Parts: sequence; C-alpha cells; structure tokens
Amino acid sequence: MRIPIACAAAALLVAAGCVPVSSTPPSAASYDLVVAATTDVHGRVRGWNYESNRADSTRGLTRAATIVDSVRRSAPGRVILLDAGDLLQGNSLTYMAARVSAPEAPHPVIQAMNAMAYDASAVGNHEFNYGLPFLERTIAQATFPFLATNAYRLDGTHAFRGWALMQRGPVKVGIVGATTPGSMIWDRDNLAGRLVIRDIVPEVRTAVSEARLAGADVIVVTMHSGLEGVSSYDTVSTGVPSENVAARLAREVSGIDLIVFGHSHQEVGDTVINGVLLVQPKNWATSVAVAHLALAQQGAGWRVVEKHSTVVQAARHAELPSVVAATQVAHDATIKWVLTPIGRTPVAWRTDSARLTNTPLIDFILDVERRATGADLASTAAFSLDASLDSGSITAARLQALYPYDNTLRAVRISGAQLRAYLEQSARYYRTSPTGAVSVDPQIPGYNFDIIGGADYTLDVSRPVGQRVTHLAVRGREVVPTDSFTLALNNYRQTGGGGYTMVSGAPIVYDKQQEIRQLLVDEVRRKGTIVPADYAAHNWHIEPASAVTSLYAELHRNNRDDAHAVGAAAAIPASTGRRPRPATRLRILGTNDFHGALEPRPDNSGRRRGGAAYLATAIHQAGQGCVSPSCETILLDGGDEFQGTPASNLAFGRPDVDMFNQLGLAASALGNHEFDWTQDTLRARMRDARYAILGANVRYADGRDVSWIRDDTLIVRGALKVGVIGLATVATPSTTRASNVSDLRFLAPAPIVDSLTRALRARGADYVIVIGHLGAYCDRDGATNCKGEVVDLAQALREPVDAIVSGHTHSLVNATINGIPITQGRSSGTALGIIDLGPDGSAHQVVDVVTDSLVPDPAVAAIVSAAVARVAPLVNRPVATIARDLVRTGNQYALGNLIADAMRGVGKGDVAVMNNGGIRANLRAGPASYGTLFEVQPFANILYRVTVTGSALRAYLENLVAHTPSVHVSGVTISYDSTRVAGSRIVSARFSDGRDISPDARYAIILNDFLATGGDGLAVTKGAISTEILPIVDLDALIMYMEARPQPIEGPTDARIILLPLPR
Repeated sequence: MRIPIACAAAALLVAAGCVPVSSTPPSAASYDLVVAATTDVHGRVRGWNYESNRADSTRGLTRAATIVDSVRRSAPGRVILLDAGDLLQGNSLTYMAARVSAPEAPHPVIQAMNAMAYDASAVGNHEFNYGLPFLERTIAQATFPFLATNAYRLDGTHAFRGWALMQRGPVKVGIVGATTPGSMIWDRDNLAGRLVIRDIVPEVRTAVSEARLAGADVIVVTMHSGLEGVSSYDTVSTGVPSENVAARLAREVSGIDLIVFGHSHQEVGDTVINGVLLVQPKNWATSVAVAHLALAQQGAGWRVVEKHSTVVQAARHAELPSVVAATQVAHDATIKWVLTPIGRTPVAWRTDSARLTNTPLIDFILDVERRATGADLASTAAFSLDASLDSGSITAARLQALYPYDNTLRAVRISGAQLRAYLEQSARYYRTSPTGAVSVDPQIPGYNFDIIGGADYTLDVSRPVGQRVTHLAVRGREVVPTDSFTLALNNYRQTGGGGYTMVSGAPIVYDKQQEIRQLLVDEVRRKGTIVPADYAAHNWHIEPASAVTSLYAELHRNNRDDAHAVGAAAAIPASTGRRPRPATRLRILGTNDFHGALEPRPDNSGRRRGGAAYLATAIHQAGQGCVSPSCETILLDGGDEFQGTPASNLAFGRPDVDMFNQLGLAASALGNHEFDWTQDTLRARMRDARYAILGANVRYADGRDVSWIRDDTLIVRGALKVGVIGLATVATPSTTRASNVSDLRFLAPAPIVDSLTRALRARGADYVIVIGHLGAYCDRDGATNCKGEVVDLAQALREPVDAIVSGHTHSLVNATINGIPITQGRSSGTALGIIDLGPDGSAHQVVDVVTDSLVPDPAVAAIVSAAVARVAPLVNRPVATIARDLVRTGNQYALGNLIADAMRGVGKGDVAVMNNGGIRANLRAGPASYGTLFEVQPFANILYRVTVTGSALRAYLENLVAHTPSVHVSGVTISYDSTRVAGSRIVSARFSDGRDISPDARYAIILNDFLATGGDGLAVTKGAISTEILPIVDLDALIMYMEARPQPIEGPTDARIILLPLPR
C-alpha cells in the first residue's frame, strides 16, 4: 500500500504536489516516474582533487552514482537519469583526456556516465572548449544521446539530436535538450562558420510539440541555461540570444512537466513556475536532484497529476565500485601526470598581493606570453590569490592551479586609446564610496581584474571610474591615443569576455592555438630552475598608498569579499560617540516571528492572542500617539514572517506578504525560516513584497555578495531619514534546510553593522535602526539578565546605532544593552514592540495583542478570511481526539514522545529522534484536525532511515546528550551523567523492551531531513551503513499513527532521556 503524504494537497496548490518513491508496483491506472539529474560536473568524476592531490569527500560522479543506485533500487524500472551539461572541461582529468591522452582513448567522464547508465545529457557551453572534432569523437563514445535542439549546422540541420523518446513501463517520456547561446561568444573561434546556437525558447517549443506528436505522455527538458537574470554579454550589440532562460521557458512554453537546468552553478530544489517543476543540482556532482512525477491514466495516454523534488548531497555517500573501476585507468594516469616534476624553484612564490602590486608569479605569466608572441604588451588575471609555487619541485598541477582555464594565446593590434580603456576596465574591480572609501566591488569577480606587462602605469582607485589611469607609459614614453601596440592576451579576453569589448574587434596578429598553460609548462621545462628575479618587473602600482593596506586586509580576511567589513571602514572615520538626535521624534513599531499566524490562538489560560487583523489594529493604535510632523512612525519586522500555519504554508507565505504590504511594513530582517522553501521561493516573495527584506551579513560561500539580498535601506519619514540594516542569524544553516543555504554563509554581523552605520550616516541618516533575526533570553521582565546573539551584537558594536528590533528566540526582550534599546515581542503576532527615539533619549515597551480588547482591522481581516477559506477543506478534516492537553514544557514532554513514536512506527525503525525545535505548537484536549496537527509540525520534513551498527548507534546517542538534550527519542531509554566528559556520559542505553544495544548488530534510526542533513549538529556523521530517503512526510507519519491508535489518544509520559543522579 502506498503511504499518503502531506503534499497530496496538490489540489490546493500545484507547487505543493509531490509523489513518493515506492518499491511496490504502481496500480494499472497510475504510474510513478522518477527523474534523477546532475549538472556542471566539469570532470569531477572521482572523489579526488587532482590539483591538491587530496581526496574530496563531498562530490564526484562516483558518489552521485551511489545515490542513483539507491533511487533505482527504490523504483525499479521507473528512473530516468539526465545531465544538464558542462561535463568535459574543468580539471586535470578532463585536460588529460583532451590534450594528453591519445585521441582514440576512452574519455573518463563518458566512461563514468556509461557505467551509470545515463539516459541523456544536454550539451554545455564548455563542451565546445576543445573544438567540435574532439566533441564529436567524445559523444560517439556515449551510450546515451547528447541533446541540443537549438544548435544548428550552417546548412540548417540540427548539429545534435534535439529530443529523444523513452519508454518507462506504460509511459512514453520525451526528453528535450538545449544549450545556452553564449557559446557563440565564449567559443566563437570553435563555432564560427561551423555551428549556430539559436534562442532556446522557440526551439524548445518546437521540439516539445514534435515529442508530443510522437506520443510523449511526459516532457522533461534538460537545458544548459540558468534560471533567469541578465546575460553576461550584451544581447543587443552581439545579437546573441539570452543566456539564462529556464524560468522564461517554464512561463512561455506549454506542455513541459519538468525542467532540469544548469550553467549557473547554483542549487535549486522543489520549485514550480507556471505549473512546471524546476530543479538544479549543485555543480561538480556535489548533489543529485531527484524529481518524482505521479501520473494517472487518461484515455489511451497518461498525464502528470503530482510532482515533487528533492536534492540529495553527495557528501557522506560512498563511491560506487563499478564507476570507480570504469575510470581507474584514467584516474591513475592523471595523478601520475600532475605529480610528475617538470622543474624546480629554490624559493616560494605567492600571489596574495597580485591584485594590488607587482608579483613575480604574475610577471612570469606575462613574460611567457610576450616572448611567445613577440608582442609589446601582455595581459593576464590573477585567477586566485591562493595560488603559489612552493620551494622544491614544480608540477603541472601547481601550474594548473595558477592558470586554471584552458585559454589559448593570441595577440592583437591596439591603439593607445584602447590600452587606456583596457586598464580603466580593469580598475573597475575597485570601488569608491561618496565619502572616498575604497573597497573591492563584490559584483566584479577577481578574474576580471587584469594586469598588463610591458607598460608602466598607475591606478588611482580613489578617482571616479573611467578616470583612474593617472600615468601610462611604454618604453619610457607617455602613451597617447594614436599610439599603436601589440597586446598578448587569452582568447576569452580577445573576444571581449569580462566586459573588455574595446579589444573584441582589434586585428589579430598572432594566433597559433597554443594553450597558455602549456606554454607555462614549456617555460619551466626549458629553464629547469626558475627564480623570481628572472621575471619581476615592478611596472605598476595602486594609489593612494593608504588604500593598499586596507584592501589587502579585505581580500584576505575570512569574509574577503565583504566590502562592508573593511573597505568602507577604511575611509569613514569611526564615531567618537553617539551623535545628537534631531528634534523630530521617531516611533518604531516592531514585530517579529509572525510565522504565518493569521488567526488568533489561545494561550495556556484560554485567552486568545495575536491574529493578523488584531495585530493590525494594535499597530494603528500604537501609531496614534505619534503625530507628524513632530513625530514620525515606522513599522519594522525582525524576521521569520513565514512557516507555521496551513493558510500561510500552502500558499508559500503569500498571505503574510499581503498582510505586511497592507500594514505598510518598511523593512524586514531575513529570518532562517525564510529559506525553508528554497531560495527561488524566497526571491518570489521578495518580488511580491513592497518592503525591503534585508540580510547584510549573507554572502555566497566563495565570499561574493548576494546581489538579490539587500544590506540596508534609507527610508524617508517626514523630515527624517531613517537608515535600516537587516541581519540574519549566523545559525541559519543549522536552523533551516541545510540544502537550501548550502551555497551561502552567514557572517559575524558586528563589523558589517559598524561600516554600514557609518555609510548610512554619511548618506544623511538621522537614525540608524538594526532589524536582526538575532535572539536573546532575559528574565521574566524581559529587561534584566539578557543573554544571546542580539546582546552580543549590541555589546560588540563600535559605531552606535539607535535601536534594534530583534527576533528568532520567540521571547520577551524589552531591554537596553550598551545604550541601545532592544525589543522582541515573543512570536506569532502576540505582542508588539514600541521604541520611542528623540532628542532627550529613548523609551521602549512591549505590549500584548489580546483579542478581547481590540477590534479586528477589516482590510487585514479580509486577507485572512480569503487565505483561510482556500485551505479550509483540508484543514478542517478531523484526524483524532486528544485525551488531555499536550503542552511543550521543559525539554521532555508527552507530545514529543508521541511524535517520536509516530516516526519510529511509520518509518519502521528501531530508534527515532525528533528535534524539539520542529515541534511548533501545543496540542489541546479534544478533536484534533489536520490544521491543528499541521501547526504542530508545519515544516513538511521528509523522514530518513539511517542504518548503523550498534556501536555507531551508541556513539550517536552520546551526541544527543553531549549538551542538554533538546530532542525526544523513541524505542530507547537513555540514562546519562552530565558531569562526565562529553562522549562518555551515557550510563545506560537500552531499547524500550529492555534489550541491550549489541555493538555489532545493525539498527535503523529514523530522523527527519533537518537532522539527517546536519540540523542542530545531529546528523549521523560516523558509522552509517546506508541512508534511505523515505517517501514519508513527518506530518503524514503523525496523522497515520494517530488515526491507527485507540481514541482518545493519551500522550506517552514515560521518561526516555534521564539525567543522573536524579534530583532529590
């Protein structure tokens, strides 16, 4: 029997649909199809980093193969395996295959994919890097088709297959492939006169129609194109169609069920646009996307009725032996090649200052380029500030790290005006604030800062963009616009890549198709021993000299691309104290942790609190005591608007945004639960919001700024300018689905707030307010003995802010810390923080929102009524009867035991573990409906079954009690002594039937996906024999368990985690 799942409420919202993988055969009238996918593998076949010669436990097709194998065993005969392109270029393994190995040698990427039995792959832009003849030879080795319906030969015929039709059981599946047109620029020399890549959308539309006419019941598109956004090239001047169009394809082409996309190296999970499911696994085989399509028979054909996807991380999965064996020869040969010494150096070379001053390692590249071409000048980027040559042997691997791209060398004829424009383009890497602060522009990657050899020049980065080259000479003579020079550069730059369009039309005077990296290898071999003095040039520098030190620190701190932490601070003086406040008073109204609580809820005494319409009235009343122009009001939120109730969750937070739009919210902090429905869903809500959602301390994992998350905003209220800075908790990765933020990091906020505060003051802010999803716990009055993340922030600030609206801990905070008033109004709209700022100081309070003293706001009440009505048929369904109140008190309680028992029973495990943070509401005595239980477990976490040995189980249980346990368990009773050393605290651990844990036996632990993927630091990190993703949502497990129990249900009150010695 198939297990029903919570997202079967797809009738309410298509995007909520999903389908379980079941090992049982589908019925005659239904069929479950599974699509697994990878993308942007870039040669990461094995769990090995060839450049560092170290194992890599987090990625590789050999690990992805283990995931795919598990999916196939769970759904025999019902799985399709796809890739979205960029397979054949990217590391030493692919370089060996393309440039070192014999042309007829098997390509290791194709060997791996054949061993994994891929069904199809899109053609990626990097597939063209080694030329069409190489690509055609490689594709011929594949047992599956490479698809690109928008790639054409000059005679108008398709260069690759456009689509393929595959049979799975009774269902015909059409696979359509497409590739980004950007290759017409990036690989112009390999494609010009041979192949044309057209606009993806109209070509896919045609292919979908053809596949449907051929009998396809399901259409899956695999495409090498990002979700959306501005192309990296000028589509108007080049005439080349848009680069990233997956979202557009979903909106504009009918008949598509699933899109697997790549190219942008992001990770996108369960996302639906216009009824089309979209997925993007992480690049380098770091994860595998798994999409589930449920089909129902319709006449002679089939149609998709439900869809759902997840992303499974390759980390912690073993390498599949069959794929390891298939690629062993190429792997061994590559290791031998990269470790073979080609020369030596007696000293260490570094590139840590390469974007700030001359470094011999960059001069080495430039010298090789100039001598190979005979050019007057040469250019290169410092691709990595961590690249180095250590003293001793030099290997090809070290030179690959120094120059990681497969560029070829060219030379062009340019004028003095073009040379100056080239350097001005490079100087855009640095930015200057209106106050003169110099920092790195986070929007420009480091590989787009080029250094020129053969010219003497000065870049004054304090000057405006376009006016920074203050000195430019060649052979001792100042350059004039009409001068003529030859410039050696790579093929990417020569075609205008990275914005260097001033040279894209320059006459080519040298092109022998020589790879720059191979020229570097040849130079080392020629000389045998290289020393820095042979190449050092000392031909350029940056001014002002005072900026160099701060820029170096910025480039090399942990958050190296964080311009806010260093760059702005370098030139904006720190304040000596709190500045005088204006005569106009400011009233701040603060909400936090609304969590979709659209309707009022009873407290422990039965008194109804909160509710959006009543909160709205409380906000209006609080603002009445502040009258313009002598006083201005601003409404701010401390984050976690979403996640918590059916009316909100089943609409992915839209009613919450509608409510805050109606209330005139000015800005909200980025809460951890804002990420619960993937980044794309969050971005959709950001577009809906008429207010700013801010997260100044969020960066990509590689340090880049996240362009779609704003840092701050400057809001005008009457005569006042109010600067607002938003912050996310640094604990976000462990308090949301880890896979949704795997490409992000959350930085310590204090230095960022200091620099942004200075910048906002410089822009004229009269008040600066922090809205932070950073919590604290205080004594019962909310004012004394406060401890927590927001308190730490207030004490660490060196640049005074005027107030902080806090969130995250659902607690009462009404305190002044380090002279800064801070409020947090519990959660769910049950309280409102009020802070008054004025020339004479500040005052603050937190007021309760109680329904019996307020009249609901009619406009907001209408929003609530509509949202509740949409989900009423599902929410009101009766499930069970509860004998007595099940409330969350302390760390161990009957409700937690009941949920853990449900997980263990339905998941068929020996032990189950439930995190307390996932239990979001009490359960009152009496009838319990679907909606009631949804509020208890709103996160739709999937259950995992992890099989471990008994010794590994005991080690995991030790991890549960390493600190004060904040979990519930089922199937086991643990007694522990907290005075013992962590790791040795358990005094006894037995199964609930009294059996001991046998060290060598195998046991199954049932976890939700939050814990299984590292939430709260409670993943099974050691001793996992196997990990199964179960087709069961936690809420469904609870509902099935309760429906099967005798009524009314009593919560189990037995002690399962016992602290010794027992208190007297």
